[in-house]
Formats: sequence, C-alpha cells, structure tokens
Amino acid sequence: MLSAVGLSSILQPTSFDQMRPEFERAAQELLASPDSTRENLEIGRFDISHAFEGRDGEVYFREASRFSFGTSNGWVYSPNGEPAGFDDFSSTHLGGAWYAYTSVWRD
Repeated sequence: MLSAVGLSSILQPTSFDQMRPEFERAAQELLASPDSTRENLEIGRFDISHAFEGRDGEVYFREASRFSFGTSNGWVYSPNGEPAGFDDFSSTHLGGAWYAYTSVWRD
C-alpha cells in the first residue's frame, strides 16, 4: 500500500504553486527588458505559447494547450493589484502577485 501511495505522489502533475518560483523568475526577466516577449517556453509541465508585459508591471503567460476559438487562459504576474486585462477578461487571485485568467476575444 505504501508503494502505491508513493507512486501516486510521483505521478501527480506539477501544480502552478510548485512552479511559481520559475514563473516569477521569467516575469522578472521580462520586466527587466521592456517591450520584450517570449514565445514557446516551458515552465515545468506548462507550455506557454506567449509571455508578454502588460500595463503597470503586469506579465501575462498564455497557456498554449488551452487556447481555442478566441479564448485564452493563463496566469498574470500583477504586483500592483488586480490585472487590467484585455478583451473580455476575468481573473482569480491565486495569492501574492499571481492571478489565473481567462480572456475571450470579441469583435
């Protein structure tokens, strides 16, 4: 029984919280180079199609596997409070400067 419990903990997917230090490092790198973006990066098990600086020190990480039909999902580093967003935008505070977001593009 112990081996089954140990194996299941090894096979559980990495959570955002576990990878938060790497996301934070990437956010700081983008903020240190104004107007920079990063394409197709991997942070742990997360495939990020696009990372870019928004307004007021925000950094957006768009998850590649969750983009469909004008909807994007990902995370925002927003040290100055709730992110401004874009398009039809909603966010959930994850703690500290981090938010999960969903954005729907509208004409």
